[in-house]
Amino acid sequence: MAGIYFSRVTARGIGKRDSFVDFTPGLNIICGRSNTGKTAVARCIDFALGKMGDFPIDETFGYDEVELLVQAADGTISITRKFHKDQVDVITNIPGMMSDKYNLKYSQSQRNGLPVLSDLLLSAMGIPVPCMVIKNIDFKRAPLTLRTFLHMLLFLNNDIGKVESVLEPKESIQKTVFLSSLLFLMTGSNFPEHDEQTKKEIRIAERNAILRYVNRQISNISEKKKVLQKQMTAFQGIDVEQQMTALIAGIEQTESAISAALSRRQELVQEISELQEKMTEAELMKSRYTALKSQYTADIKRLTFIADGEMSRSVHDKNTVCPFCESHFTPKDDETYIESARGELSRILAQMNDLTKAEQSLAEEMNWMSEEMAKLDAEKDSIECHIQQELRPKAEAMRKSLADYKNFLQLKREMSVIDDFAVGWEADLRNPPVEPESALQYHPREHFDDDFKRLINQYYKDILRECNYSTEPIVANFNISDFDIEINGHKKSTHEGQGYTSFVNSVTALTFRHYLAHHGKYYPGFLIIDTPLLGLDQGVADSAPESMCSGLFRYFMNHQEEGQLIIIENSKNLPDLDYEAAGANVITFTKGLTEGRPGFLHGVE
Repeated sequence: MAGIYFSRVTARGIGKRDSFVDFTPGLNIICGRSNTGKTAVARCIDFALGKMGDFPIDETFGYDEVELLVQAADGTISITRKFHKDQVDVITNIPGMMSDKYNLKYSQSQRNGLPVLSDLLLSAMGIPVPCMVIKNIDFKRAPLTLRTFLHMLLFLNNDIGKVESVLEPKESIQKTVFLSSLLFLMTGSNFPEHDEQTKKEIRIAERNAILRYVNRQISNISEKKKVLQKQMTAFQGIDVEQQMTALIAGIEQTESAISAALSRRQELVQEISELQEKMTEAELMKSRYTALKSQYTADIKRLTFIADGEMSRSVHDKNTVCPFCESHFTPKDDETYIESARGELSRILAQMNDLTKAEQSLAEEMNWMSEEMAKLDAEKDSIECHIQQELRPKAEAMRKSLADYKNFLQLKREMSVIDDFAVGWEADLRNPPVEPESALQYHPREHFDDDFKRLINQYYKDILRECNYSTEPIVANFNISDFDIEINGHKKSTHEGQGYTSFVNSVTALTFRHYLAHHGKYYPGFLIIDTPLLGLDQGVADSAPESMCSGLFRYFMNHQEEGQLIIIENSKNLPDLDYEAAGANVITFTKGLTEGRPGFLHGVE
């Protein structure tokens, strides 16, 4: 028996001390005087679980956030929701579940991609998600959510006294999806073998639309056939298959010629590239020759200048008189550089001559390379022109002709298909679909079988008897049509007041809790009832053994193994029983009249 239970609910606000209540997995009783915040505890739980509309606490009190701690078999889930927000913050340590922001509605997730809180809680209960259940007579489906069946697990004080069924939603549109959800909890089946059915009026409209469509298609296909016949006249007298064979061979031959031309063009490009590299090297060599020639020319000028200077000095007489003392002396012979300059000049002139020859040879080679590159460029351009202006246009023309012949064959196939469709559509017009007299419909009440009815009636009798409803024999019959109990042949609305009605509704909640705990495929694990007695007055003391009040609370204490039970009741209506000995967790709000906690919210009187 899996399920979840709540360990703490907390109300917070800026500048406010956290107001919280701790719960145990078994029986929890919140009691106190009126207006101490007892119902606010249940409303905070409901709000954290996605309740839309009114806030659980008046905003003027300064509280604007609720946190709910949920315990599951594999860990803890913390749900925090602020007022005016349709999202919650979740922190969890359960393997496979992530801490993140969660949406409260599936429609939100379609927009922002965030996960949905209901799926998280259903998974914590062991229910596979996503799960779709049937929501109407035509087997249309909707997501199973916690809120779909939460009203049978959480009863506020204005719910438990309902004269009509306390289980079935008041809104007709919600009844089918709730019953489907309950059947899923009981059996684990969401009737996957049934597909969604189309409504009768829609089926008739579809049938007429089909007939109109068939007529329109026959008209369109006749026009299409005329167009195809006109297009096919261009191929009369031509052996199409023979022409296609010839075209395919011609295309292959032309493609081979293009491939050969491209190969030759690539060879030419490679040769041109190699010549360009050699030309670059020759240009560099030419530059070096020019620099060397300039150097030789400068050397020749220098040596010539030396020789000329030596020659000029030899024609003048040498001075034999000292310019200072006018004494005569014998001058020394000066060293001459003429011969060495002449030898060096001869060597350089020989090198200059060799350089001139090398320059001529290099120029001839460069001229040859230029002419050769021009020839190769011309051949490359010729090949390119041949490819672009002759071979490729020829190939394209043959491909177009081949495509035309292929189109002709396609036209023949289309004509054959058109003829086949025309025959079929004409048959459809002669034999339109017949509307069946009755279509399969979904009625969830039919799926609550005799075994369920037998067990649920027995559990009603057992619980009523254990709760001291009557000392007389009890006949209990759960009316599937009303989805409510009949006791001794009477509906609860026919003779019982609000107190008795609340008591019977509380028994109904306990009966289905007992059934799901022992026979359900999935069990939520918790039940919350606000004011299960609602002013019940039997005329005997509530603490008397025969009292229904005492009997009901004894039942609470004796069946804690069926999951968490949170009961909210006024102190004056609480039977005087030994709750501590039974292991019950009793939270009392004193309203400040006696020692203890005044109320749920700190600082609020």
